[in-house]
Amino acid sequence: TFSTLGLLQILNRLKMTSETPYHTTIQDTSSLDEFEVSPYPEGQFTFHVPPEAPVFEPSNEEFQDPLLYINKIRPHAERCGICKIRPPSDWQPPFAVDVDRFKFVPRVQRLNELEATTRIKLNFLDQIAKFWELQGSSLKIPMVERRALDLFSLHRIVQEEGGLDAVTKERKWSKIVQRMGLPSGKSLGTLLRNHYERILYPFDVFQQG
Repeated sequence: TFSTLGLLQILNRLKMTSETPYHTTIQDTSSLDEFEVSPYPEGQFTFHVPPEAPVFEPSNEEFQDPLLYINKIRPHAERCGICKIRPPSDWQPPFAVDVDRFKFVPRVQRLNELEATTRIKLNFLDQIAKFWELQGSSLKIPMVERRALDLFSLHRIVQEEGGLDAVTKERKWSKIVQRMGLPSGKSLGTLLRNHYERILYPFDVFQQG
């Protein structure tokens, strides 16, 4: 931000050093709140409309090899800097993927995880993994009925039923199995209890301080 005196000094220097006087418009010389200095000498600015980009409309025969056609018009297009090519109306771009060399890495997308609680679940598993890392061991998610045990759902359901002590005292592990969507009658309640006591209960004690 320039002061009023500084602006006046700049304008005086421009007037003294320029061979051609600059067009200057000043309103309210006491405050110089609004001023306009044109970088062009008065009456010497003209605007030249740039030429339009060339448009090429090749025939079907010319556009049989698009890259060859582009290379053909390249000398003229380079002089203009930009151009437009309108292919024939019935032209269809060929399939350009080399199926013999094209490779990609697939990603498994589990539809049952596309829900609002996914981020909360991932944060919970990250906390569990970091907890066991601090204990000097890595987290290994057990398998139940040939599926990875959902530790987040197990922890949430047990807490909703009153916690580990209440679920064990009131013998609710069969109910936990049902709420987890697992088949009953296979002693899965005892298995879930063992997994909870070994993996999740130490984390609960740590959080409680």
